[in-house]
Amino acid sequence: MIIRTPGRRIDVFTISPRTLDPREYWRNIEKVVDWSERYGCTGVLIFTGNDTFVDPWLVAQTVCIRTASLSPLVAVNPVYMHPFTAAKMISSLAYLYGRRVFLNMVTGTALSYQEALDDHLSHDERYDRLLEYLQVIDSLLRGEGLTTYGGRYYRVTDLQLSLPFPASLLPGVLLAGQSEAARRVCRAAGATGMQMLPAEREEGVNGAGGVHFGIVTRPTGDEAWEAARSLFPESPEDQEILEFSMENTDAVWKRRMWLASRDPELVSTGYWLAPFRNFKADCPYFVGDYERVAGLVARLVDRGVECFILDLPAREEEFRHVSAAFGMAAEQLGGVPAGVEA
Repeated sequence: MIIRTPGRRIDVFTISPRTLDPREYWRNIEKVVDWSERYGCTGVLIFTGNDTFVDPWLVAQTVCIRTASLSPLVAVNPVYMHPFTAAKMISSLAYLYGRRVFLNMVTGTALSYQEALDDHLSHDERYDRLLEYLQVIDSLLRGEGLTTYGGRYYRVTDLQLSLPFPASLLPGVLLAGQSEAARRVCRAAGATGMQMLPAEREEGVNGAGGVHFGIVTRPTGDEAWEAARSLFPESPEDQEILEFSMENTDAVWKRRMWLASRDPELVSTGYWLAPFRNFKADCPYFVGDYERVAGLVARLVDRGVECFILDLPAREEEFRHVSAAFGMAAEQLGGVPAGVEA
């Protein structure tokens, strides 16, 4: 699904599914990893947090072992790991597998988890810490002498990695957030700014280099909506869980989606929040036929988007249909999509 246009490469990442059943959790990750490579994606986003069953760096190693070229997109929150350890993980995957890692930098988690971890920094302070974190990692990986750093949150002296790190494998850095603090850190770190697909679609992309949303698509609109409602049926019980979770977060983007999910008029535009409302996805979905989805993707690319993170149900059929829509988008953009394995 990677799209190559003259002078540009549009990266496409899928997500490791948030499976609540431990018996299905690892099986779903393996399937999504396999399909992501088969349908020409850049990599797979691997979540972090108190509620994940397996540490994301172990999942990242599985991605490298299981595939020939897929890149792990590892969610990294400074509260869980020192920057030297993160740099060591990146270096280890490069040395063992020759694989480039992408980092999805995050600052927050559920308020109860922050309390349990004794992390009481304010919203803006967490972004200040994140910038220091990235600066230490960058210095270690570039290996231009010993790293000495004296920040507010991290202080290291004469620190270095044991192995030289190849410049061609320096990690790509994605950073979500639309606050001024997030944008400031994104600029300072040279990261790709990410945002959820807004209700205004391409008109609401505020200079972000990447967007995150889910897709359900079929050859016709009626087929797409039939599939979408089958995949994500209404669930009053799960809606109650979402209501409870809203009391345990300070994420501005999540509150905006929660409020927007009550607007029935959005459905006619293809912008669909039922998966979020029913606690099945942490992002909006877009539903439509191939042509409509391809048009949205092409317009987002024209707006400067160079990275997509796609939430797709853990079924190969969904990958196949979305790949078809991205192929049409590539044609509209005058480029070519990555090939699909035979």
